[in-house]
Amino acid sequence: MTFLSDATRTLLRPASNLHVCGLVLFVSALLLLVEVLAIGSRGVFLLVAVVTAACALALVHSVLGREQLPLDARVAHAVSGPRQTRRFDDSFRPDVLPVLLYCAGAVVAMAAYCYLALARSSITSGNQEVIEWGLLDKRPMVFAYLMVVAFVAFHHAMGRLFFDQARAGAPLAKADAGKKHLRWALGVLGAVVIAALAYWWLGLPVLLSVMPQDADALTRIYDLHSHVHMSGYEQMRQGAMPYVEAQTQYGQGNQLLLYFLMRWVNFSNHGFYAANVLLNVVCVVGFFVLLERVLGFGWAFAALVGWLLWPSPYRVMDVGGWTVLTRWIGIPILSLLLAYTLASADMARRGWIAPLVLGAVWGMGSYLSQEHLSGGIIVLALCLMLLGPASGMGLGAIGKFGGLFLAGGVVTFVGLVACSAGIAYLPDVLRLANSRSGLVMAGVTNSVWSDNLGVSAALNVIHGRLYSTFGAQGDLAGLFQTYGFAILSMVVLALLAGFLRRQWSATDDDGRQFVWKFTGVAVGAYVLHLFSLLRSDSTHLAGPSLLLPLFLVMLPLFAWRCVQPGRMRKVLLAISAGVICTAVALGAADIGRRLGEVGTLWRATATVVANYRELQRTRDPSPELAARFSPIPKYQAAFRNHRDFAEAEELFGLLHGKLRGRRVELGFYGVDTLITHPEAFYFFGAFRSVSGITSPKNSIWLRSEEDAWIKQVVGAEGACVFFEPNAKGRLFDAWQQSVKDRPGVVTEPIAGRRMYGTLSCKG
Repeated sequence: MTFLSDATRTLLRPASNLHVCGLVLFVSALLLLVEVLAIGSRGVFLLVAVVTAACALALVHSVLGREQLPLDARVAHAVSGPRQTRRFDDSFRPDVLPVLLYCAGAVVAMAAYCYLALARSSITSGNQEVIEWGLLDKRPMVFAYLMVVAFVAFHHAMGRLFFDQARAGAPLAKADAGKKHLRWALGVLGAVVIAALAYWWLGLPVLLSVMPQDADALTRIYDLHSHVHMSGYEQMRQGAMPYVEAQTQYGQGNQLLLYFLMRWVNFSNHGFYAANVLLNVVCVVGFFVLLERVLGFGWAFAALVGWLLWPSPYRVMDVGGWTVLTRWIGIPILSLLLAYTLASADMARRGWIAPLVLGAVWGMGSYLSQEHLSGGIIVLALCLMLLGPASGMGLGAIGKFGGLFLAGGVVTFVGLVACSAGIAYLPDVLRLANSRSGLVMAGVTNSVWSDNLGVSAALNVIHGRLYSTFGAQGDLAGLFQTYGFAILSMVVLALLAGFLRRQWSATDDDGRQFVWKFTGVAVGAYVLHLFSLLRSDSTHLAGPSLLLPLFLVMLPLFAWRCVQPGRMRKVLLAISAGVICTAVALGAADIGRRLGEVGTLWRATATVVANYRELQRTRDPSPELAARFSPIPKYQAAFRNHRDFAEAEELFGLLHGKLRGRRVELGFYGVDTLITHPEAFYFFGAFRSVSGITSPKNSIWLRSEEDAWIKQVVGAEGACVFFEPNAKGRLFDAWQQSVKDRPGVVTEPIAGRRMYGTLSCKG
């Protein structure tokens, strides 16, 4: 008891030697950097990092409770100079405990960055673990993007909670109860108007693309990104368990949602595209209604215009298969709702209900796609650290809110998985959800920029004259926007944290209204931009950028109202004004074109309805190959007229005759120029896969995963494998070895117009 009492008294004693503590943190950070670069094993580094952090914190604890050391004065003099050097007055000195917590957070953050970003990865191209895809380790950049802002938010939260006790938090004022009915009526009207505008402005052009203008060509509907989904849907149609036995990298919830939509529209390549587009339009309209209800009509309308001016999902909504907006839409919803909840004066009255409901939103998003799993946690952490202390929440209240949020999310996620796959398959679902994202974070498929770009410059002297040439290839704007907006968002969040710490309490209610709205937008845009950094090209910039346009529109007002006068405000105003003016100049023609189409609204809507009704006339899957492409004869023509259509039709007929309902695995990549990859083989041929992995090499594919796939296929009883003529490769060798001298194995050629391959089946 005496020991505990002494330790407690020490932690509550005013802290001293803060400059020495800063020096200890600096030296420990350098040691961690040296250790991570020198130690090859991640496990060994983790152990050494724990020892280093423990020693640093022990040293910090030992000097915090002492009288000021001569070394502290020397460090202060070296850092601040003689004029700024002063001893801390006792009335302004924090206790030892919060300073120790702050130092622990700093050391842990540095150790975590070294472990996650700088420690050597086991996945390298040198050991041939990565096949079919490239490897570029972007972990140092991506985790720096995360850690810098996370530490800024942590610094702000610690300051508000422990070091700025004189500045009490200030929640928003309550709305006038007498005006609630008027506000409700105007809110309903605004929601209806913004929904109609979003449908006409953004959704209608995409819905019209469901029926391509060029019926004589295999349009973008016939695309690998669509077939990745559809091959899994074919497995589900034949009884496979979603996600677990019909694997996909887009999330279990997304798979089920799109599967049912596709069955409702039409079970065909054309039907999937129509279902995907319809889902995207519903997401967009619902998203703008949410913006109107949370931020107000003005900001929702500004975002509507901004979607045409800057990278946004509007540019890729018709990229079927890859652009499924339910992959990201939960992140901005969470960000906006968390900002509103944490800044609201009704927070105390809502108690435990609000965090549980918001956690359920996160759980549903995580069930839809793995992007929500990590993105939602980052949004929660940033919103709690930025707005929680500013609105008067203490450490206990913040911990309670976060705990209830996580509990609501976990229960929702587990419940949804149990309903769709069964609780016993929860570990498999989590493993599949995290495997793809983990590989992307490790560097597989990463790139500096996926689109082809080039810049050339030359100086030549010809006949005594100087000639200079400069040329650019590709769209450089997307490259600069991806990395430029990342830096901009980090700077803005740092300025926002400073405002919330120093000026939130002194700001009037109108100012706080704007700031919490901007906080929700800025945090959501920041987290969504992370996915652009991981896979950098124009489409990966546009797809997740649901809040980026609104962030850029709100930025000048934030700079004017929330950044103190000085050089920083001038620079930020100049940058934001330049970004807006450039976007308006480049996008004015597109806006004018959309305004000119307002008269076609009703006629275009009638066309969209007629298109979907035409697709729905034949909803059930057709055994005919051309109908698998589209149920509409005029769109089948391009598919039927393809030079390899007859061969594909013949091959599928021959295989079904030999298989008699058994499962089959495609033992090579593509059949011909029409069925160019396994996904098309399984869907258009209506085959059930042995392994459930219908997209092996078009997804991220490692050597170890290929080994597991081969083992699963070879070890399956009653399995059939279709090999190409003159087959070779690891699967072929393993299969031959497994069926050698085994009775009941039937191996026969599949031939018709040409020799298609060999089918080998175990009895």
